[in-house]
Amino acid sequence: MPRSKKQTQEAGPSSEKRKAPSKKTSKQPVTYDETKFETEGAWLVYKKDTSGRNIISERRVLISDFANELLGHVIERNKWETFVATPRVAYVEIVKEFYANIHDNLDNPEHPNYQQVYMRGQYIPFSPLVILRYYGLDNTENDVFEAATTNLDEVVTSICQGIDHWPDGRSTLNYKTLLPQVRTLDKMVSANLLPTTHTSTVTMERARLLHWLQTKTLDIGNYIFCNVWHIRNNRRCLAFPSLITGICEMSGIDLSQETTRVKRTMQIDRIGIRSSELYMTRNVASSSTQGKIGGQGNVHGETEPAQDNLMAEDVHDTVTAPTLASLSHEIREIRAFQVQEAEARRREHDALAAQMTQLLGYFNQYPPSPPQ
Repeated sequence: MPRSKKQTQEAGPSSEKRKAPSKKTSKQPVTYDETKFETEGAWLVYKKDTSGRNIISERRVLISDFANELLGHVIERNKWETFVATPRVAYVEIVKEFYANIHDNLDNPEHPNYQQVYMRGQYIPFSPLVILRYYGLDNTENDVFEAATTNLDEVVTSICQGIDHWPDGRSTLNYKTLLPQVRTLDKMVSANLLPTTHTSTVTMERARLLHWLQTKTLDIGNYIFCNVWHIRNNRRCLAFPSLITGICEMSGIDLSQETTRVKRTMQIDRIGIRSSELYMTRNVASSSTQGKIGGQGNVHGETEPAQDNLMAEDVHDTVTAPTLASLSHEIREIRAFQVQEAEARRREHDALAAQMTQLLGYFNQYPPSPPQ
C-alpha cells in the first residue's frame, strides 16, 4: 500500500539518502562551426573577444614624397618597397577567425601544429619566413629588435627636440615633441609595424623602435610574428588584416564568398601629414575656445573614443592654443603645397603622355612583323 504525502514527509533521514535518478550520458551536439574553428575554445574566444574587436588596416606609403628623408632612407635600407605598397583587400571574418584560432603552442617546436593556424578546415603555415615570403623579402640576417637593451635617455635624445632624458614618472611621450622627420617615420610605424590608434602619444616600445630604425635594419618577419602573438593575448585592436588575408589566399583558402571588407585608410603622403597635424592643432584650438565660452570644455570629463579604422589623431596633452593668424598661415601653406604638388604631378603626366605619343608614332612608322 503506497504511503500518503504526510507519511512520506515524516519518513526521516532515510528518504534524503535516496539517489537522484541518473542522467543519460549522451554526447552534446556541436555548438560551433568545425570548418571555421579548431576547437570549442577557439569558438568561445571568437564569440567573446575577437568578434567585437576593431581592425587597424595597413597603410600605403607614397615613397616619392619622402625619398630624401628619414622614412625614405629606412624603407631603402630595409628594402621595404613591397611592404609599404598598396595593401591588398582584407576581409573582416577571415581576420577575426584567424586571431581566434591562434593556439597557445604556435611557437612551440615540439607541438605538431608548430607555426600553423587552423583556417576553414585546414592548417595554414604562419611563421616569420611565411611573412617574408608574402612581402617578397629575402631571408637575410637582419637585426632582431631588442627593446629592453636600449637606454631610454639615449632614445629620447635621438628622436625628440629639446629633451635629453625621459620624463620622470611618464610612460609615454607627446607626439609633438618628436623631431619632424621622426614624426613622419612614426606614421608608418604606428600603422604597419606597431599598429595603434593612440598616435598622439608615443609609448616606450614605439619610441625604442623609432630609435632603432634610424640606424639599423629590422627582422620584419620575426617582429610581425611576435606582434601578432602579442595582439592575440591582449585586448587590443586586431592588426595586419591584408597580410593575414594574403597568407590565407596563398595557402588555398577560398575567399570568393567573403563580402565584408576591412575599411581602408588613407595613404601616408606629404599632404596627408600636413593636413593631419593641422587637424590636431585645430581640435586643440576648438577645445580651448569652447572652454572659454562655456566655462568648461567638457563638464563630465569624457572623451570620445578613437576611431580605429580612421587612425584618429587624438590629443591628450595640453599644448598652447594657436591664434587665428597662425591657423590662417598654416592653411595658406598647405594650399600652396597642394598647388605645387598638383603642378608637379601634372608635369609628370604631360611628360608620360609625350613619351607615349612618341612610342605610338614609332610603332606606326615601324610596325612589328606578324608572327610566323
